[in-house]
Amino acid sequence: MATTTGPGTPGRGVTYCVIGTGFSGTCALWHLVQRLTVPGCPSLPPPSAPTIVTVERGPVSGPGYPYGEDNTQLAHRCNNEAGSMGLHGTDFVDWMAANKARLLRECPQFVLETHPGTDPAAWQPDAREFYPRALFGRYLRERFQEAVERARAHGITVRPYVRHEAVDGFTAPDGFRVLLRDLDTGREFTVAGLDRVLLSTGHWQPRVTGRLAGRPGHLSAPYPPDAVRAVVHDRVRARHARGERPRVFVEGMGPSGIDAILTLCEGEFTYTSDGHVTAFRPAPHGTPPEVVAGSRSGFFPPVRGPLPPYEPHHLTEENLAAIRRAHHGWLRIGPVLELLDRELRRASGGAVGWDAVTRPPYPTARDKLADDLRASATGDLVHAVVLKARRMRFYHQLVPADKAVYDRMFDTHVIRTAVPMPAANAEKLLALMDAGVLTTVRLGYGASRTEATDDGAFRITYAPDGGPPVTLRADCVVRARSQDSGLDRHPSPLVQHLLRRGEIVPHEEGGYATGGIALDPGGGYRVLRRSGAGPRPSPHLWSYGPPVRFWRNEKNYAGAFVEAARSVVDDWTGAAAVAAGPRPVAVDGAGLVSSETGR
Repeated sequence: MATTTGPGTPGRGVTYCVIGTGFSGTCALWHLVQRLTVPGCPSLPPPSAPTIVTVERGPVSGPGYPYGEDNTQLAHRCNNEAGSMGLHGTDFVDWMAANKARLLRECPQFVLETHPGTDPAAWQPDAREFYPRALFGRYLRERFQEAVERARAHGITVRPYVRHEAVDGFTAPDGFRVLLRDLDTGREFTVAGLDRVLLSTGHWQPRVTGRLAGRPGHLSAPYPPDAVRAVVHDRVRARHARGERPRVFVEGMGPSGIDAILTLCEGEFTYTSDGHVTAFRPAPHGTPPEVVAGSRSGFFPPVRGPLPPYEPHHLTEENLAAIRRAHHGWLRIGPVLELLDRELRRASGGAVGWDAVTRPPYPTARDKLADDLRASATGDLVHAVVLKARRMRFYHQLVPADKAVYDRMFDTHVIRTAVPMPAANAEKLLALMDAGVLTTVRLGYGASRTEATDDGAFRITYAPDGGPPVTLRADCVVRARSQDSGLDRHPSPLVQHLLRRGEIVPHEEGGYATGGIALDPGGGYRVLRRSGAGPRPSPHLWSYGPPVRFWRNEKNYAGAFVEAARSVVDDWTGAAAVAAGPRPVAVDGAGLVSSETGR
């Protein structure tokens, strides 16, 4: 066992730790290494060199859960255009261009999926395209490894733990301690002496409770696709044997819902000579199940063209400040939505207001998809206005009661409008509808519920537009709705132990728990911890991304990860990190409680 020395021991560097090395964690690592190894800086001698520890549940660091090849299939696209992805600037596009020949040799399917019918030799990466998530995962994996190699070349010790789960952690005299579990062997051991720790554990699905917990045919997430298909095949085989067509209900029509639909509908799409989808042909081994997708609005995200230039006239910082002055320093959702409505009507020449966003004027999801594909200039303006409104980050200034209203009623519309889908996905969805494979339903904004029936099926009950209840029967249910931010329902043992110990606290305002981990209200991404005098900034923990308050409401785009990573690195490499006192890492088998025993 390595010897743990006390705080302030001379001759040792600061120890950093990143828990979760998907996009957000890899972004932080990359920027940290860049900062520690600026060009012209000589290699650091071992006695003063920092140490970086990384922890990842998956088999490799970099892709994380959303971009790992085992958790995606070819048709699963990134949610953002390639030009806005990357660990900095247009790095993803630059990486594709620099590695063009190798990518075409090793994984040409990624290029052909995005550019069907294109001569691979003539392919050039397109900053406006939505590339397969697995390709972005490969980029993240390589950038992670490059960061590790660069760090080591400058004398920095890097200790990556893959296929390891962080299951507990607490503040100790020698820094922060984390209990790790080797997912292959079950062995648990402690990593101690950590000075700076980033919690970048990514999206989560809450634990399923009640009669649905562990119920065959009920999938809590649409990933990994092979597991989804295996469960569905097992469930529907008996229905096929009786000559009946099985039904699968996909709960959610956002990007994850689209992924679930494309996973379930096995077959192939036919294309025109210029790469547009014309039809869907089911796989020859059997009739695909009927797939029913449902969401509160009943609509998929829009298809959008280039973001047009538009400067807000009504929804401005000055007008938001006037609302705050009139309401004791708070924003109110009513006046904000009034400004947004006026902005939309001004931008569209009176054709579209906020009501058209909350209730798109289309009888069916198919009608809206077809209209979106016509490249409407008005639709592009609506996208630009709503996206700018979201990026003004007004949510955190709302009075707490209005935050609850926004979360329940309006955030879904903003996300659905601001986060578009690739045109290719819209064409595929239309082809599936025309083939009789896919239908959609509007669940409405009242209470809907999914129940297991005595005969092993599922009953989904909903009341669209406040009308009489409607019942839908399904053989399988795939949950693909937005993330639940309730920390008490977080499935991670690490989060549960940190919460119970008070190392993290849920964000709450005026009695309303907005969800996620609370951060220092003074700014930045330092986590708040429980203390006798009320929550105080943690000396060791930072977090950003999905585990954090407001992220889903204000910062759900790739550039926000880069901004946050740079902010964290500023904190970590500034005077505060140096003043914290260097502490070496110690690895042993005790000192923390295992997730089974509690403490």
